[in-house]
Amino acid sequence: MTSKALLSICAGLLTAAPASAHHNAAAHYQLDGIIEVSGVVTEFRLVNPHSRLYLEVMNNNGVVERWMAEGDASVALRRSGWTAGQFKAGDEVHIVGRPSHDGSNMLEWETITLSDGAAVGGGNGRFEERARFLEERLAEFRRLRGR
Repeated sequence: MTSKALLSICAGLLTAAPASAHHNAAAHYQLDGIIEVSGVVTEFRLVNPHSRLYLEVMNNNGVVERWMAEGDASVALRRSGWTAGQFKAGDEVHIVGRPSHDGSNMLEWETITLSDGAAVGGGNGRFEERARFLEERLAEFRRLRGR
């Protein structure tokens, strides 16, 4: 593959990334709203079309509620280094994301912060993560080409 062809492919992927989602997040989530929840992970599924994190969240009345947070596809997360063991039952997390339209205990996460303060991305269709991945590949290509 020529360098011109590879650069064209990378440029195409960067510009097409925002349009690559299989459905519009606005169908399920409020794109102009942000909520935050903190809770304890009960299950993590690194699956397609969207990875899911299930957790128990204590509401303002002291009642534990079951929540589901939806993120990016497993293929995109795996490219960013995620594994099926990314989260384990019992992990404490803080999630920032978009709330569901119908008020159910669901959100589309933008970021997840672990109890040690480490923030991870993985949000659904996050252009920044795809761009970072492509930049890393492009830098590797340039390094190899420069030999």
